[in-house]
Amino acid sequence: MSKPSAPEVIGLVLAGGLSRRFGGEDKAWQVYRGRPLVEYALELLAPLDSVVISANREPGRYRRFGHPIVTDRRPGALGPLSGIETAFLETGAQALLVVPCDVLGAPADWATRLIDHADRTGSPWVGTLDGERLQPLLGFWSCELLPKVSAALDAGHRRVMQRIEPWMDNALALPEGEHLLNLNTPEALAAARR
Repeated sequence: MSKPSAPEVIGLVLAGGLSRRFGGEDKAWQVYRGRPLVEYALELLAPLDSVVISANREPGRYRRFGHPIVTDRRPGALGPLSGIETAFLETGAQALLVVPCDVLGAPADWATRLIDHADRTGSPWVGTLDGERLQPLLGFWSCELLPKVSAALDAGHRRVMQRIEPWMDNALALPEGEHLLNLNTPEALAAARR
């Protein structure tokens, strides 16, 4: 497949959360194998021409990576849907490839495989399934979903799974043996380091 071009598909790293499970320490900057988690997320999006980083705390810290930084338009730390909404509104992208900063283990060609899968299925959403767990945020989000995301946030709903439920069967299944690491707690990160 040819390399997708902006503004058709833009990469989005979600690094805008409060990191409550890490006692408020910025999760994106937790170190795994000598590198902050945010660097692994950016690597997955390397095939794309354009990438933005959603960062609500210390956004200037992310400038060293050379990508635009977006901060949530809505106040109140409303979670990943707010970051996705903001990225669509700020970039005008036709689709986002979303990577949370705390999920590792996707194959290097994940971005290409996911876009190909979205093209084949025609689905406005395609997540990633590793045989054990569905990762709804590690996925392809079409701008068709923006009105649904905005309406959910307007109504005070933050749950991602409810927004993508009609298309959950369209997830990209990773081959057997390829497992994702969800490092969203200090315990999970410590276990992965071991």
